Formats: sequence, structure tokens, C-alpha cells
Amino acid sequence: MSEKMESAAGLADLLIAARLKGEKLTGDAIGKFAPTDAAAADAAQLAVAAKLGAVGGYKVLQVGDAPGSWGVVLAERIFTAPAKVAYSTSSLKVEAEIAFEFGRDLPGKPGGAAYTAEDVAEAITGAFAAFEILESRLADDPLPSPLLARADFMGNWGLVKSSPVADWRRLVHADVAVRLEVGGRVVVDQRGGHPSGVPSHPLTWLANTLAASGRPLLAGSVVTTGAFGGGHAIVSGETAVATIEGFEPIRFTLES
Repeated sequence: MSEKMESAAGLADLLIAARLKGEKLTGDAIGKFAPTDAAAADAAQLAVAAKLGAVGGYKVLQVGDAPGSWGVVLAERIFTAPAKVAYSTSSLKVEAEIAFEFGRDLPGKPGGAAYTAEDVAEAITGAFAAFEILESRLADDPLPSPLLARADFMGNWGLVKSSPVADWRRLVHADVAVRLEVGGRVVVDQRGGHPSGVPSHPLTWLANTLAASGRPLLAGSVVTTGAFGGGHAIVSGETAVATIEGFEPIRFTLES
């Protein structure tokens, strides 16, 4: 096994143990296993996924033409709204997002040409309002590096999806209105403000990046592309309700 693969495997073991125990990893604990580039971070998160279960989709962050970052969403952690989930291992946050469902594989174009935004859009069967559920395995202080966050599924714990809308293009734009309530408190009430501008923007980068890595987007995958208004703590007994313009409202209850 190469030194890079050993480091990825070592970091994966630490992340899995932290998940199971609800612990937070510090930089000192990670030590020599810290990823040095995006490939090392991705190798670590894929090693975690290989031990925990099938990959059901991804989260992605990309702004403008800059390189983005992606994280795994485990298939067993994708729930259909209205969802009720019991979990108390560690604290969770919720984010209101727009996510997408793919109806065919995107293995890469002949000759290695890049997918266009239209190529990717044609592979989408629908978009839906979603909750991304966050749980970091990394200590908050000092703030973990972007590469460590990437190795940790970019903080993803799970995803709650609503019914997809097939005619999604008319609904997904930069000025969509979003409202999020957690435990009866309004924590997001805004129009626009998605980190990528248009929520579908990062999908082209993701499709090309995954195809180039030999792990392409597959039919049935779901992809969520970033939060409106950031992440907000949810505690046992609380319900989160998000209303995203054009989509059916979505509910998630964290049970004790």
C-alpha cells in the first residue's frame, strides 16, 4: 500500500471511530493522516464510505469557475419527508437547500470532452426541496482545514428529500424565496443568497470531476448544492420546516 493510501486509510479509521462515539477529532489526533491535497481528502472519504455503506449521492460547493469541493451522502441516510429520525450521538444542524435527482449515468464524454451545463441538465429527472443534515467529526477550534472538512463528507450526516419536480428549470434561479423554521423559530427568511448564485451551477463541475476520477455520477444519485442562510442547530424534539418557492414544504423532526 502506498504512503498516500495508508494515510487515507488511517484518517478513515479515525473518522469512523469519531462517528460511532460522537467524538470530535483535533488536529493533534489526526496528525500525520491529515490530507495534503484534494485527492487525498477524497480517498479518505471514499474509504469511510466503503466501510459504512453505499453512496447515494453527493453534496457540492462551487463558486464561479473556481474548483469546487464535494462530499459523500450515504444512501442509508437519505430520508423522504416528512421524516422523523431518532439520533443523539452528537449535535446536528439543518440547512435548507435545493437538490437534484439524476436519471442516467454521466460516465464521461467520448474523447474526454467536458460535459456542458446543458448535458448535465438533460440527465436530471427532477429537483426538490431538501434538508441537508450536518454533523462534523472535527473540532471547531481551531477551524478545520477545507481538506479535512472534505475528507469528513464536508460535514454531511444525511439528507431529507421531498417529491421531485420534473419541470425544475423554471423554479431553480438566483432569486428564489426561502424560509426556514426550526422549533418554531424563523432562522432564515430571504430571497436568493445561494453560495453559487443559481443552485444548479455546481452540477457541471461535479459531473466532470467525478467522471475524470473514474467514479461518475450514476442514475438514481441525488446531489445537493448548498444552503440558503447557513446551518442551524436542531435539538431532540424539534421540527424543522422549510418552504422554498415553487416546491412543496419539507419537514424534518429530530426525535429523542
